[in-house]
Amino acid sequence: MQRFSYILSVLSFTIVSWANAQTDLSKINFSHLYADRQEVLIHHLTSESPDSAEVLLSLFINQQKANLNDYTFEWLTGSSYNSPFDVIDKSIIDSLYMGKQGTAHIMRFTIPRNRVNKQLVVRINSHFSAFTSYYDLKKSALDLQLTDLDGKMSIKNWLAPGAYQLDSKDLLYGYFYQYEFPPALPPMPVRDGASDKDLSYDSAFRITPGAQLNFKNKGLILIQQDSSSGLATGYRIESKYYPKLATLDQLIDPLIYITTREEYAQLKKINGDKKAFDKFWLNLATSSERAKKIIKHYYDRIENANSFFTTYKEGWKTDMGMIYTIFGPPDEVIKTNEGEKWHYLSSIDLPKLDFTFIRTESIFSNNHYVLIRDKDYVSSWYRAIDLWRKGRI
Repeated sequence: MQRFSYILSVLSFTIVSWANAQTDLSKINFSHLYADRQEVLIHHLTSESPDSAEVLLSLFINQQKANLNDYTFEWLTGSSYNSPFDVIDKSIIDSLYMGKQGTAHIMRFTIPRNRVNKQLVVRINSHFSAFTSYYDLKKSALDLQLTDLDGKMSIKNWLAPGAYQLDSKDLLYGYFYQYEFPPALPPMPVRDGASDKDLSYDSAFRITPGAQLNFKNKGLILIQQDSSSGLATGYRIESKYYPKLATLDQLIDPLIYITTREEYAQLKKINGDKKAFDKFWLNLATSSERAKKIIKHYYDRIENANSFFTTYKEGWKTDMGMIYTIFGPPDEVIKTNEGEKWHYLSSIDLPKLDFTFIRTESIFSNNHYVLIRDKDYVSSWYRAIDLWRKGRI
């Protein structure tokens, strides 16, 4: 690892900013965050101390001909999406390139705490495509760093089963929940449905400083400062293939959005019978070619939903994941202090649609969004489901 002062000379990696510049983020379209093929994809961990804000950034470049030299970073901060964001002076940012982890570049940025307002945004400028991406960064409630036994840092909010080393000098408390969270309900108001509230943990354990943690079963891990503290971080334990779905049972579960109750009940009874699974798709699509097309398209959406929206529950089960799966990437995303507004342009098959998501904070996640449901979505929802079933989406 080599420390650099805003120019990573080894890679000709330059961080650029304009002094005293301001950006009105309320006018920025954030739809690139959920595009089918993003040029760059980031995951991050953001923590704060009395002196600094620290961002551990994982950057994956989804272009074969582009490399790290083609991207520059700027840091913006503001008190509200309703007011302009200021560009933080590059000369006060300490930056460290930590090398590659798999196919992702790992970087650490340290910014003086007194220069960071309530919200922090990184602007990534591509000199490969001339496109500018914005990513707002949510602070972790509890500053933790988990590393697997191969030395790979866990920057995402899901973990594969296995052993991890926890970098902490404090005594912490862990809780494991094997609760099966329900999938999101349709976007119109409904009477029934399970709640995500009032969870009871299945096991609890103390975490001594420098402890090694072993996660074996799928579920939710909560690591807390103490039982009375609101400072905690949640991780989902998923298969090593996640955000992809690997087993037949996993492939069946998301079909709840596009099947009838009777169809879904029958699929849940096939007990690993792939022929019965294939028969369902063939009956639905009426041809093997159309079935292959629908299957690929649908599970690509599910994988993306898991990657984009996983919080304390799997991404496809969240309200955002449900809307993304059925209607696709939004044409416009507007960030607000309360959450996000998604806009879909009208098409031959569907009218113009607007969805509003409110950001909710809990001890499990500070980045979970809930859809404001409306009876006016009924016709568009069933129309979209019909399009999926006919292979016309």
